[in-house]
Amino acid sequence: MLKAATALRRGITLVATVMGVVAGWGFVLCAFFIAFEVLARAFLGFSTGSTVEISGYMLAFGLSWGLAHGLAQRGHVRIDVLINHLPRPVRVWLHLLSLALLGFLMAFLAKGAWDLVDESLLFNATDISALRTPLAVPQGLWAAGLIVFLLLIVAMLLENLLLALAGDARQVERNLSSRSYTEEAEEALVAIKTPGASQ
Repeated sequence: MLKAATALRRGITLVATVMGVVAGWGFVLCAFFIAFEVLARAFLGFSTGSTVEISGYMLAFGLSWGLAHGLAQRGHVRIDVLINHLPRPVRVWLHLLSLALLGFLMAFLAKGAWDLVDESLLFNATDISALRTPLAVPQGLWAAGLIVFLLLIVAMLLENLLLALAGDARQVERNLSSRSYTEEAEEALVAIKTPGASQ
């Protein structure tokens, strides 16, 4: 059962990684689009008239598409001043509790996002702008990110609960704890491709 849970988590993580890459490039594209709009207004005397709308959509779905990747990389902000001073058996269950509470919150948000998309489809709602964008499209992209985030939370919770019940507290901590300073430094070295990056 643990192997199946791990395979499920890895599959969702792969999807989350692709979504994170798409979100990152979306932010880059958004920056270029806004820069073009500013320069066009200043030097060419025209405006696309849709910068606010398109960039708003890109930022919204880009944010939601990056959530699951952030969780997979343990990149979310954690306040861990107290938990680091507790015994490992207690820390493990607190990590699982925090993941379960996050999943509980995301279940509400994902359900609300899906209901919003469903309502937009029902009424064929469009944005009140020059583009008249069907709202179900950007809302659907946004909701997809939240749903994948929720699925990853559930998969991680199942995998790490099984690990905890099997007595592998060390692996649970590796999976769910905040990233250490050493891990952050190693990632920075790899990113800048220094000679000592592989050491």
